[in-house]
Amino acid sequence: MTMKPIQTDESAAKLIPTKDAPGVPAAEDDEINLLDLFLVLLRHKFLIIFLVIVAGVGAVFYSLSLENIYRSEATLTPREEEKSGPSIPSLGGLGGMMAGQLGLGGGGSLEKLQVVLGSRELTLKIIRKYELMPIIFEDMWDAEKGDWNAEVEDPPTMQDGLRAVKDGMLKVGSDMEKGTLTIGFEHKNPETAKEAVNYYIKELSETLRAEVLHDANENKRFFREQLDRTSDALLKEKIYNMLAKEIEKETFARAQKYYSFQVVDPPIVPDLDKKVAPKRSIICILSVFVAFFFAVFLSFFLEFTRRIKTDDPERYRQIKDGLKPWKRI
Repeated sequence: MTMKPIQTDESAAKLIPTKDAPGVPAAEDDEINLLDLFLVLLRHKFLIIFLVIVAGVGAVFYSLSLENIYRSEATLTPREEEKSGPSIPSLGGLGGMMAGQLGLGGGGSLEKLQVVLGSRELTLKIIRKYELMPIIFEDMWDAEKGDWNAEVEDPPTMQDGLRAVKDGMLKVGSDMEKGTLTIGFEHKNPETAKEAVNYYIKELSETLRAEVLHDANENKRFFREQLDRTSDALLKEKIYNMLAKEIEKETFARAQKYYSFQVVDPPIVPDLDKKVAPKRSIICILSVFVAFFFAVFLSFFLEFTRRIKTDDPERYRQIKDGLKPWKRI
């Protein structure tokens, strides 16, 4: 049985790397040297400056080529009568039930206005009624011929118009605390933006009015049929009261300029210096920042390529050979 020699302190000391003897590299050699990174940027400073300047100038020219977009807005609020709901004391619980069914009750008026404004049916109705397709797709429309440009092979459809309006032009917002609703429309022509908001206000009112008038007429017809079928005096009195409320509802709906809401702040033609888009300063700043970071990345990539070409030519050759198929593609 052979004994394993015990390692002495002198032999163990030989394994410790010193300045004079080679050994394991120090930990700080693996750390990124910020000075080396800075020197890489200095070596490629002209590339970085060139790319930043080109991106900045290009962003300026691009942003100036974009047309100004203007927004006209209006603020609506549900009528007080709609919020509180008229009472029907003579009918007790039945009157309260009827009031809720007829839309005379309290909450939900603001939400209903927002739902109707965001509906596809209302937007399609406005596009058809006011012939907005040439306005929505102004670049494709030939005003002199009154038809689409000859270059347009597939003219836009109503669905395209609906998508264009709802995705970019129409802006609907609400403030539940204040109980207000905001309608906005964006277009290159300030006058067109204002007219479009007026279209939405008018058609919103007419849609709500038509719904109430239709329900009132149906209810009146039903109550009159019930009057012909019953002979009980007390029941007839209650039906007469409900019929009277339907007539009041119909009269109220016809008398109001804007049914169910008030226009607190009507739309106006925005000034030419009050554009909402494009944000030219933001476009330029973002373009410069993106160009700078891209230039820094490109600088480090070029430095990496240069070093691997010098320090490890065999690996560089393998990388180059591996990229040859991409060149053929």
